Amino acid sequence: MKQVEFYFDLVSPYSYVAHAEIGHLCDAAEAELVLKPMLLGAVLNETGGRAAVEVPAKHHYMMRDLSLLAESQGTPLRFPDPFPFRTLKAMRVALWLRQQDLMDAFVNEAFSLYWAEGGSPKGRQEADEDEPVAEVARRIGADPAEVLEGASQSPAKDALRAATAEALERGVFGAPTFFVGDEMFWGNDRLRFVEAALGRS
Repeated sequence: MKQVEFYFDLVSPYSYVAHAEIGHLCDAAEAELVLKPMLLGAVLNETGGRAAVEVPAKHHYMMRDLSLLAESQGTPLRFPDPFPFRTLKAMRVALWLRQQDLMDAFVNEAFSLYWAEGGSPKGRQEADEDEPVAEVARRIGADPAEVLEGASQSPAKDALRAATAEALERGVFGAPTFFVGDEMFWGNDRLRFVEAALGRS
């Protein structure tokens, strides 16, 4: 079966708007969507990238661009405050839940809570992630205490480190990034190229 690998971090607004569209694209192409969580901050640090929020003019443009983009595709958007927010624990949870076949459901609900409902972490301390992560866990029928405990254990930490290292090894330098086979596409505005690549595969 054809596949689209989707590298993302829940903190990335362009990953959010891309996630709202990529599932429909995959369904139409009869392709499997493979979610690939990674830690975007670590990727930017390793590749010398800068987040848009660090460049005032770019950040100002991004806010308007995201508003127009979300409106054009009918995707609800409520920009989080503060931004950027912590996602280290959430990204560990996503990978920890993969073994229970709940990763996709967790990512779906987390994107919605964080970017459509104003439910992202309200501070930048580790504990600030607990409430929103627990809420997402409840929504997907997982035990919040068990999920939070799982995120603090070595297997989840190691999984996120390995996933981020894999992304870097494949040449990923930002989010969202897509792979169709060995072809890499960066940015939500490259979805039409992803669609074309699926047509060739």
